[in-house]
Amino acid sequence: MNISFYTIDDLSLGYDPNGVTGYRLSQFLCLEDALLHYRDLSASKQKALGLTDGTHVLPLVECCRLFSTDHEGEDVLAADFRMLPLWVELPEAAEAEHICITELRLRYVIRGPVMVPIPPQTELPKQYQDKYLWLSHGGGDLSAVRWVYAAGRGWCSVSIMDGQKGLRPLILKYRADGLTAQGAYHALEVEPWEYDLLLSRTKERLAKNMKEEQDHEKADRT
Repeated sequence: MNISFYTIDDLSLGYDPNGVTGYRLSQFLCLEDALLHYRDLSASKQKALGLTDGTHVLPLVECCRLFSTDHEGEDVLAADFRMLPLWVELPEAAEAEHICITELRLRYVIRGPVMVPIPPQTELPKQYQDKYLWLSHGGGDLSAVRWVYAAGRGWCSVSIMDGQKGLRPLILKYRADGLTAQGAYHALEVEPWEYDLLLSRTKERLAKNMKEEQDHEKADRT
């Protein structure tokens, strides 16, 4: 697979097929050159850096304002390649993400209409390893969340997760409904990455319980 890299000087300008009023895209054969050019672009613009195989693109970095009063943006991870089936098995994607996080000292990652801290580790802290989420039936992955902590605002309604025009809220913590392994209610205050790991554990447990119920029903019928 032929991998190359690109930078965009200002995403807010949009794409112009005539190349007159839209953003300017520059292409590079190696990530090092793309990073050098990206750093030279103005932080007051919505600049971006990404990876492409010639047909598909993987956004790597984007310069975003954290608050409406900011004159310059902060470099953030534009996407988590692990959540994208096309890229998750590609070593070049993992390497490029690691280099960008390290070289640009990225702290946050774009998650749909919001930003959240980049996970500092891949395992749950000890105090959560026997906890699960209390998800509403059919309510979706965030149905256990009751309040979110947004930078510069404090605790807010979950509706802020819908985002705002021109500015993605930075979400630092969730207050969520949880359960102990024995099924007792347990209020949780967790970072988004911790919630994601709890969500994965909860889904695995629900799938296991459902299979056991189906097996019991099948055994009762025979």
